[in-house]
Amino acid sequence: MVPMDVVAVIRHKVASEGVPIREVARELGLSRNTIRRYVRANKIPVPRPEKQVRPSPVRDEVATAAAAIWRARRSFTAGKQRLTAKRLWELLRENGHTASERTVRRLVAEFRSGEREVTVPLVYTPGELAQVDFFEVWVEPSGIRQKAWMFVMRLMHSGRDFAMLCAQQDATWFLAAHVAAFTYFAGVVAAVAYDNLSAAVAKILVGAPRLLRPRFAALCAHYAFEPRFCRPGEGHDKGGVERRGGHVRRQHLVPIPRGESLAAMTTALQARLDAQHSRNPMYVEAWARERSALRPLPAPFDGRQVRTVQLRHHASYLVAGAHYSVPSRWCGQMVDLFLGIDTVTFAKGDETICHPRVAFGGRSIDYRHLLLPLSRKPQALRQVAHELVAQFGSPWPELWETLCNRYSPDLIEAARRLAPWLERADREGVGRVKRAIITALACGTLVPFLQRTRRTETLAAVPLALSEYAVETPDLSRYDVLLERASA
Repeated sequence: MVPMDVVAVIRHKVASEGVPIREVARELGLSRNTIRRYVRANKIPVPRPEKQVRPSPVRDEVATAAAAIWRARRSFTAGKQRLTAKRLWELLRENGHTASERTVRRLVAEFRSGEREVTVPLVYTPGELAQVDFFEVWVEPSGIRQKAWMFVMRLMHSGRDFAMLCAQQDATWFLAAHVAAFTYFAGVVAAVAYDNLSAAVAKILVGAPRLLRPRFAALCAHYAFEPRFCRPGEGHDKGGVERRGGHVRRQHLVPIPRGESLAAMTTALQARLDAQHSRNPMYVEAWARERSALRPLPAPFDGRQVRTVQLRHHASYLVAGAHYSVPSRWCGQMVDLFLGIDTVTFAKGDETICHPRVAFGGRSIDYRHLLLPLSRKPQALRQVAHELVAQFGSPWPELWETLCNRYSPDLIEAARRLAPWLERADREGVGRVKRAIITALACGTLVPFLQRTRRTETLAAVPLALSEYAVETPDLSRYDVLLERASA
């Protein structure tokens, strides 16, 4: 190859000075065809220096053994327990090889480069595909920093995003986020791509078919979309949402978002994403096309987890690490449990009990469900009386305060006096007893009159010798009078 400085002389003499090709060839000692080729060339080839390969006998010796171990690595690794360059170097040293760690690292780089997959640019038609993933984030609801999960659904044709901050990465939040996403887009795409997260996939079978969770399968059937799953351990199969989720976490959640609740912070985050999307005219046009291609939205799917549970003797049930009360008359029976992202509902027939969902380790106890057991346990009633009367509302706090003042400092006696009112409320209803309490407080008689059910069995015949005797009906008010006289 002719040096570049000689090429420059050839082109300058012929093109600038007008020297004939024959004379230039004679002067430089080159053939006329060579001179003619460089003069007529539109692009001058740049000579590349030849790479000098240095002899490396140690590297050549260890390369075969390292390649054999690298190819067989899947037989002794699994999941994230992967073979690293340093561990490969240690294995080679154990087998008697003396190569340096730097040499092994270069070999591993070559192995990985040879196995690297070739990415294929894809084209998405409007309404064809959305990608979904969860991302771990930190938030500060009510000034308390805690870990949360960001659900992201990205429409691949228009690049439109829906994001929702979730308290947990479980099936309940997963289904609720889907319902919220489809409602936000006002339509349903033909297919949604996922990785193999446990909220959707129960098991990966032989040949890579998936066994879906029942509630997720019901969601797919309700909205009639096709779930598509990535290869295990290959997150780049849905690189669009992976890349977008990382961008949202770095650009829109820094500094750490603050707000009254996760819902409020979700609203603010979605507003930022919408504003960013609207600034790109190309995305706006693509969204107009995709919006018209989405399928009509059916009625919202009930994403609550549903199961039948057996209640035990204590009138509460443990759900997701928190205790929730149920009516005491349901103890020992089977009831339906509906677990949502913000509510926990128990149902038996037409009767339902709904609690706000509390955090792990919390309690949501409504003592109005335990009126009859508390009426029979004064000691337990004394411990929870303040919470009980607060849940009832007026005039129950006034009744409890009056009883405490009258029998102070003996609170157990005050609890005994409150117990008949609870029994009457359980039997007759809270509204009817409320009027009776107001009347009792006005007149100072704090002993309720309990209407006992009459027994239907046949009474025994009274002997003739005892027929002239009359037995008076017991009256607790006389006992109160005796106690007041004794205290005076």
